[in-house]
Order: sequence, then C-alpha cells, then structure tokens
Amino acid sequence: MKPIDILEHRGEFFKVLDTTGNSQIAVMTLNPGQDSGPEEKHPGDQMVYVIEGEAEVTIEQQTHRVRMGECIIIPEMAKHHIYNRTDSNVFLMSVYAPPAY
Repeated sequence: MKPIDILEHRGEFFKVLDTTGNSQIAVMTLNPGQDSGPEEKHPGDQMVYVIEGEAEVTIEQQTHRVRMGECIIIPEMAKHHIYNRTDSNVFLMSVYAPPAY
C-alpha cells in the first residue's frame, strides 16, 4: 500500500482508489444537479467524507446536508442516495467496510 493523492482524481464521477480484504477507498465528483445514480444499499458500512462542496445524503428516507469537512456513516443495508443540489461541484471520498466494488 502506498499513499494516494486523492485530489488528482477530482472531476472523476466514480473511481475506486484502493482495496484491501477489509476496506475500500473511492472518490466521486458530482456536478451541479447530478446524483450518484440509482438508490442502492451495501452489505457493509459506507463512510462519506465531503472534501469540497455540499452533498445531500438521503439514508432510509432521511435527508442530511453534509458540507465540506464533514462526514456521515451509511449503515450496512441502508438504502441511500447522494445528490448535488448546489451550483458548485461536490467532491467526496467514501470508505467501504468491507469492500463494495
């Protein structure tokens, strides 16, 4: 394992950066008005950390605004969706435990 410059991947819609047997790191950029795709759920926890911008994260029909520097945990098997309802890009990192992709 070696350090990864996450900022090099700013602008990519979704990219898995590294995976071990127990966890996985991925980044996502959402343009204004864009969302993460179909609502989904994973067999493990997902931690979302907003690096830039502000995301709207819906977990089991409860909506949270997550701003730059904040994070939120999506529990295993919880239906969730991420939206960008702002006029600026949202750049975020997710940690999945165990790996989801």
